[in-house]
Amino acid sequence: MLATRDDVYQNYPSTAPTRYETLSAAQSLASLERALHTLLSPFDYPTAADWLDAAMTAMSDAVGTEFRMPKVASGETGWHAIERALDAYASKIHGQSDTSTPEHTQKSAMIRVLIPPFKAGVSEWRRLAARRTELAALLDAIPEAVLMYDAAGALVHANPRAAELFGMPGATGAGAQVRTEAQRMAWTLAASAQRAMASAKNGGNEPTQREVRADGRVYRLRGTLASGWMPAGEPGVLVTAASELVNPLSDMELRSRFGLSAREIEVARLVASGLSNQEVAERLGVSYFTARNHVERLLSKLGVANRSRVGAVLRNEAA
Repeated sequence: MLATRDDVYQNYPSTAPTRYETLSAAQSLASLERALHTLLSPFDYPTAADWLDAAMTAMSDAVGTEFRMPKVASGETGWHAIERALDAYASKIHGQSDTSTPEHTQKSAMIRVLIPPFKAGVSEWRRLAARRTELAALLDAIPEAVLMYDAAGALVHANPRAAELFGMPGATGAGAQVRTEAQRMAWTLAASAQRAMASAKNGGNEPTQREVRADGRVYRLRGTLASGWMPAGEPGVLVTAASELVNPLSDMELRSRFGLSAREIEVARLVASGLSNQEVAERLGVSYFTARNHVERLLSKLGVANRSRVGAVLRNEAA
């Protein structure tokens, strides 16, 4: 499922308001300015939870009463609970007379000023969460494997085909190998886009393509930037993956592609099966030194550094 923050702090305990010290006029103005800056800049924070922490602290400092996340009722999200609590608080303040103490009058005025931008920030995060949910639902409905990454290159969502293809969670073997390559693509694309944003340049949105060969399959990865579901236009990344079976190389293909002789093909298949030089010599009825020379020429023609890569070449898995 999509890892959104729509239910931020769902189980956060509700506590009774705590009275803060009365602030001077200068202190009140400064705390009001800080609160407005925080509330009006929701996407200056990496996550909704971070913004909510800052917003509640700023409200508490400005008003002089500790604001905490309300309890979430059955059937509502954390965002709904916050909006409900803000509406209730605004109604309560509106219904009270401002002819009481100066402290109460100041507090009421602060709350009237701060609640609208607080609700606006909540609405922005809710719209962002809705876009993420809509995108995830769209990706879940398509047959191609798709992975969603955030600006930090962290996996946000994998549609069912991707989960099936890569064996998530806890993928090992080819699945882990492909996921690692997909995340590298996400990091590279996101970092390039962020550098372009920082330098006020128009970063290119050219897709990146890579291939991973493993376990008799070739995985073709394609990464593209997609910022519509990220805060403040930050670069999110979508990586699609398609796979197909690859056939082992035939003797004819080994001859034509690598120029192997019949003897070298025989040696290649013995090495790929895990035989040592001595075992290859015994199997062919030649000396150890002759077998070693065969293996060295084989590695040179295949363009691999060691015998452990011979099997991947023969299985047509070598990149």
